[in-house]
Amino acid sequence: MEYAVGNVLRVDGDICQVIGRIQYRNLDDNCRWDEYRLRQKSSGRELWLSYDDAYNEYSLSWVTGKVSKEGYHEVDRGTEEVLGVWGKVDVEVGDRAAFYEYEDSTEEKIISVEVWDDGEETSCGYYLDWDEVSLCREPDGSAATASSEAAITKLVSLFVGMIAFIVIGAVFLTKLSGGKDIADYLKENTAAYTYVTSITGNNKEKADVYRSAYDLDTTVRDILDGIEGQTEDVQQNTEDGDNSVGILTEKEYCLVYESEENEILVQICTRKYAYTTDSTPYHARTHTGHYFRRYYYTRGYAGDMGSFGNYTSPYSSFDDGTIDDISSDPYNTYSSSVRQSSINNRTSSGGGISSGK
Repeated sequence: MEYAVGNVLRVDGDICQVIGRIQYRNLDDNCRWDEYRLRQKSSGRELWLSYDDAYNEYSLSWVTGKVSKEGYHEVDRGTEEVLGVWGKVDVEVGDRAAFYEYEDSTEEKIISVEVWDDGEETSCGYYLDWDEVSLCREPDGSAATASSEAAITKLVSLFVGMIAFIVIGAVFLTKLSGGKDIADYLKENTAAYTYVTSITGNNKEKADVYRSAYDLDTTVRDILDGIEGQTEDVQQNTEDGDNSVGILTEKEYCLVYESEENEILVQICTRKYAYTTDSTPYHARTHTGHYFRRYYYTRGYAGDMGSFGNYTSPYSSFDDGTIDDISSDPYNTYSSSVRQSSINNRTSSGGGISSGK
């Protein structure tokens, strides 16, 4: 469930407005979650709402001083990284913190400790069921009436079977198709990736270019996380002082590279674009352009001939060499690890009650 800054929610019976949002990733297991900064309408108190989609469960917490953990036991720990920020929050994309989470014996009350560069922060809270959080639709943000709630509940119950069928079917089809496309992932994650331009190739195919808010290493790993490691091949250039990384999936060719202006750019295109167009990537250095073509020619061209053989390809007379196979490439290894993790369907919540500093 996602909410936007400005939305008015009813949380455990209280009316609250969303004034900020932070998207996190646990670097230890790649799980992601959202934290919403809330302002309680009745008291002005600030709270944090976290949603754990693995368990379909919310938690509500608030920043406090150091508290006793007597009667609590540790349930999770890791390193969280900020992937996106919206509204009034006190962190930036790329910030990281160590976190530790504790539950009491009832598994209802929680304590969260975050260790940031500028200090430690402790939060207390408790879990909420999914039906204890709802979006208020009245223009003035007031709570829904009991009768309107009953009507909504009845309507939901009538369609819950249909919704479940659609959701399960969508998930199944997504798995069959190999997960989310890189192009879709970049387009949706506007906090981390800014659209720069498009390059038109032959046969009306286009390559889109995005500027990343991360360094090259984090960008590559984030993209691999975003598509759950569903790649055919990943390899970094180890020659000419160029660190560009090529990513081939079933349908796409992606290059992550440092531009002439020292920005980290991501060029994403279809395999058809790659097969029919050999233009140098946007604002790429000379060595990057060579690697872009050599990597595709070595790893993608032969396989694509069966799909796009009816089209003219500049690679039919390519003579700029090939690249060596590096079986120990760290990004190819990382992609395999992410893919296996997805297959194993990890259920760790990944730090669901952090207070967002």
